[in-house]
Amino acid sequence: MTPPRRFKIASESGGAPWHVEWYDEIDSTMSRAAEMAAAGAPARSVVVADYQSAGRGTHGRSWVAPPGTCLMFSVILQQRIELEDLPELPRRIAQALSRALQGQTGLPISVKDPNDLLIGGKKLAGVLCQSHIRSERVEWIICGIGLNTNLSESEITVPGSTSLRIESGGTVDHRAILEELLGAFDRLQDDADSVEVLARAET
Repeated sequence: MTPPRRFKIASESGGAPWHVEWYDEIDSTMSRAAEMAAAGAPARSVVVADYQSAGRGTHGRSWVAPPGTCLMFSVILQQRIELEDLPELPRRIAQALSRALQGQTGLPISVKDPNDLLIGGKKLAGVLCQSHIRSERVEWIICGIGLNTNLSESEITVPGSTSLRIESGGTVDHRAILEELLGAFDRLQDDADSVEVLARAET
């Protein structure tokens, strides 16, 4: 396996930067992120791949696409979240990503509960979350995103799917889209911090 490119992406809110590992090819960004989290990697670590040989989707499905046609990445989070709130997390993330992509592309992107992004009823992206719990405490969360970016009509193998290229007519810069989506995670965290501060003030 070719060593990854490592670099940082500045936080949209001015906080700690995102630490990115970008692979030409990997088995699964979620598997690599879980390995990193278990070894103590800091939150705000991101694993990206141009191609996954064993990518994971929801309900045990695989996620495989030609190199460079999808943006596939997994984010290590250390959210302050209670166990009972975990089932809602994929929906919250999907909604945040939908807003970010609409702002970036101008396309009418909607969310199908709990974790799919759609355009015109066709699947554009999916969100998959995996958590590690110890003594009834959430230690870390991995959020994996698979976004169809540069797939052509002939490369669509899953019926009812689409891509940004098909919908917009142009190719997508993965680095630019990644930065926008990480900004969505920043805004989601800022919102969570605001709610927590407000709750403390009211008690």
